[in-house]
Amino acid sequence: MAGLGVAWRLAQAGCAVTLFDVATIPAQSGAATWASGGMLCARLEMTGAPAPLAAFALGARAAWPAFAAELDRGAAMACGFVERGALHVSFGRERTGAPGPGVERIDRAAALRLEPGLADDVSEALWAPGEAHVDPRWLALALLHACRMAGVAAEPETRVNRLVEQNGRVTGVLTASGVRAFDHVVLAAGAWSAGLLRVSNLPGPGVRPVKGEMVSFAADPRAMPAARLIWTDACYIIPHADGRVLVGATQVESGFDASLDRDRVDALRDAAIRALPALGGLAELERFAGFRPASDDGLPLLGGVGPEGLTLAGGQFRNGILFAPLVADAAAQHVLQGRLPEIARPFAAGRFTEIAA
Repeated sequence: MAGLGVAWRLAQAGCAVTLFDVATIPAQSGAATWASGGMLCARLEMTGAPAPLAAFALGARAAWPAFAAELDRGAAMACGFVERGALHVSFGRERTGAPGPGVERIDRAAALRLEPGLADDVSEALWAPGEAHVDPRWLALALLHACRMAGVAAEPETRVNRLVEQNGRVTGVLTASGVRAFDHVVLAAGAWSAGLLRVSNLPGPGVRPVKGEMVSFAADPRAMPAARLIWTDACYIIPHADGRVLVGATQVESGFDASLDRDRVDALRDAAIRALPALGGLAELERFAGFRPASDDGLPLLGGVGPEGLTLAGGQFRNGILFAPLVADAAAQHVLQGRLPEIARPFAAGRFTEIAA
């Protein structure tokens, strides 16, 4: 996601851009974007987040309507952006947490007016009308189309073996076909970013994979079981326009082990059916997982690190889709102007090398 977004912004600015990926573009197997739910929840998701991260999330959410409209035009296809709010429901005598700004507590009757298919034992909910969601797979495809229409050269199934450094500056990448020279390199390899830095003998922050498992159902797009994002303490449910209903997600520290745990995914499915019983009558469509890129301090990694000519765009952990507009703009600005916008400066990737020094 970050790589496509930055490539698009740089191409719009008149740069000649080449996009590499070891697999398909957009990446699918194991990629966080392809396995994402597509939540754009700057309020429900960010409860208790550090102030700079909460501000970044709210700024990104505010940027999404214009970003989505521009992308739809640039790609000549829809990215699946929907603004319908989100409900965090409670059951029986459970109580939802205290509502923060932009969130209100509503009773069962009000929750049912928003989502009539909720379970009989839903007792109350937190209602966040400003939340939204996007179809992450449509989004990735739309970004690829927009990149191509802006002149980006895409090279799928091309492994970057290492970054090339000369005289204190990154000057290109090494692939199987040899060294490819560039004025600037943007590293947006998700959970694999730290590994590429290591094999290139370059300093940089740690990024580890955190597996997220999901399950999806196949619904009739004309008769969806829900219209908006629904949270419980055990899962979230996201309906998409093509009939897919996504349910997620686990959070597992297991390296790059892509195997699915049947019991964990069954628990997600059962939690979703408890909240929205109509899901029990739908066929399962897919079980899948992706690797979220988590930095050592849980914050995004943006801007320069180590030698000149290198920009990082990563470390978004659970919020790569939400942060996409601001990550694309911040990384592109760093490439073009050598600095990050103020809202992104708390996430400067160089903070780790400065600590080490």
